[in-house]
Amino acid sequence: MAIVTASEYKTERGISGSDYDTILALYIEQATEEIESLCGRTSGGFEGGTFTESFDGDDSDILRVSNGPISSITSIKLGNSNQSTVDSSAYTFRDRTIMAVAPRRGSAVRRDSYGTFDDGGFLFPFGSNNVEVVYATSDARNDLLKGVAYDLIDHYLDSRGRDLEKLTEATGNTTITVRAAPDFRDRLLDKLRHWRVPV
Repeated sequence: MAIVTASEYKTERGISGSDYDTILALYIEQATEEIESLCGRTSGGFEGGTFTESFDGDDSDILRVSNGPISSITSIKLGNSNQSTVDSSAYTFRDRTIMAVAPRRGSAVRRDSYGTFDDGGFLFPFGSNNVEVVYATSDARNDLLKGVAYDLIDHYLDSRGRDLEKLTEATGNTTITVRAAPDFRDRLLDKLRHWRVPV
């Protein structure tokens, strides 16, 4: 599902009629895919749903999933051919981050905003494609994210038929090269920082 709908965009921009519906459908899909990619999300990663992801374990007690915020975790399994399911009391989560909570006898236990865990403990052992997480997320599409999508769709509409990497404009007797795309991309990344970096 797209971050915004054509009717939402048209209402926001004061457009009536159906003259732009075909091009809007293409640009809305393109904007959704670009925002998901820039934020490291899978397709549909901003809408609520259930996702299954596999990861390479890195011997740490932190795992960041692609989508979020996580609302619940169905299972975490370790191993490849012989998988073992991790007990739900052994981890906690917030936004897109899962933290191991594996206190061991004699270890120093500390507490932070993720929960309680022990120094030196880990849940995700080294391996290739050896951690499987099944989790559910809540819908992350809000007015701020929709605003970014509106801006990106505006950019696509304004840039139709132009080379976005290098625009050349003649002003009087002077030719000016305008590099609009990198500046726009920087502003876009800045607006998306909340969704790009796990909180």
